[in-house]
Amino acid sequence: MDNLSEVLKNFSAQKVMVVGDAMLDKTIVGDVSRISPEAPVPIISVQDEIYELGGAANVAANISSLGGDACLFGFTGKDESAEIFLSLLKEKGIKSFLDTNARTILKVRAIGRNQQLLRLDYEDTSPKEFSQKTLQAMQTEMTDSEIILISDYAKGAVTSNLMKFLKSFGKRIIIDPKPKNIHLYSGSYLIAPNEKEALEMSGQKDFQDAGRFLKEKLDCNVLITRGEKGVALFSHKDMNIPTYAQEVYDIVGAGDTSIAALSLSLASGASLEEATIISNHAAGIAVSKAGTSHVRLGELEKKIFGEEEKVKNFEDLSRVIDDLRRKGKKIAWTNGCFDILHLAHVRYLKKTREQGDYLIVGLNSDSSARRLKGLGRPINNEQDRAEVLSEHVDYIIIFSEPDTTRYLSAFRPDVYVKGGDYAVNTINQDERKIVESYGGRIEIINVESDVSTTRIIEKIKNSKNGF
Repeated sequence: MDNLSEVLKNFSAQKVMVVGDAMLDKTIVGDVSRISPEAPVPIISVQDEIYELGGAANVAANISSLGGDACLFGFTGKDESAEIFLSLLKEKGIKSFLDTNARTILKVRAIGRNQQLLRLDYEDTSPKEFSQKTLQAMQTEMTDSEIILISDYAKGAVTSNLMKFLKSFGKRIIIDPKPKNIHLYSGSYLIAPNEKEALEMSGQKDFQDAGRFLKEKLDCNVLITRGEKGVALFSHKDMNIPTYAQEVYDIVGAGDTSIAALSLSLASGASLEEATIISNHAAGIAVSKAGTSHVRLGELEKKIFGEEEKVKNFEDLSRVIDDLRRKGKKIAWTNGCFDILHLAHVRYLKKTREQGDYLIVGLNSDSSARRLKGLGRPINNEQDRAEVLSEHVDYIIIFSEPDTTRYLSAFRPDVYVKGGDYAVNTINQDERKIVESYGGRIEIINVESDVSTTRIIEKIKNSKNGF
């Protein structure tokens, strides 16, 4: 464990070059209450549209959230999707070199009542070649990158010319592969297929046989990710490690998380076996969350060294609350953006937690905070806000909905707390009805302080202007 701790401490000093099929994911979230009179299909009443980085960009985002320095190479078009894609990269601090001579890959998922109803793919899968300018940038960035990570979704970015170019520099190449491109991977340091891909690539019926076959055929190490079953490493010795997830909620994105953690671990001096253990812990966190998610370094450290993670998804928090109720504990709930945590926040949270045995905070997601506060907000992203806030509360859930009716209905807190700028008759009345329907109490807490996030921002602006 001591060496794992040193490896994790080195994450922030590492740069990983990510090359491959970059994508933009769009999720349309809504409610379904009726069937269309035009055809036997559900009508989705749209409540929100959420954009996230996908494909190679999601791998880069995982590297960034784990504290590493990601540099992304890929293709986009000159379209609206590319503009959104670039803004997300900027928001997460990811450096990129993108050729714009292709269509931006966009995947759209429609979700109604937590069920995926439809997916639309906008993509160009024809082979693509990086420009000489981008290849020169790759060569420059490679100087201080210990690892080259290839994220191959078989959308045309990974070609024989690209692989020949990258292999010529003698760096360790790690590949998230696709079976149709198996001929490109020979001589890499490691490939990391999921179990289905490994069986397809090898023609074998058992993952153990598949791992050994691919190791021999491609002359490289093989790490097979098996979702809720863990991982299997085939190197100078074979290792099977079960998942470290206590509960498996959603395996989407776990492969991206796993390979990002593996790459950073190897770049930080871990042995392949140590890197596999770390990446499996990271994947264990990812599968316990809903949808595509990014694992933070703090989460990973707590997972490995036995500390409880306070940021929960809906299912995990439901289980926690059920357990607390069985123990006769009283639950207090509040929610907000908590953008720049200041004195008034701390005083408010201190008084709020006095209302119950456990304090749970609903934290507005970045997209939700932006809708409430306007462009330029939040100042701090949701992961950073949650980490700072966790020092003052028991549990946190990040939500993107316009209000907290879903959470109040499900969690039924004993006390629902709002700040002194509200009154019982000015809070969201749907929320009020829910709390009152099960006998909960609404508490308005006043904090004597003239400090606010808006005033702090204005003070900083005035200071910069010389006032």
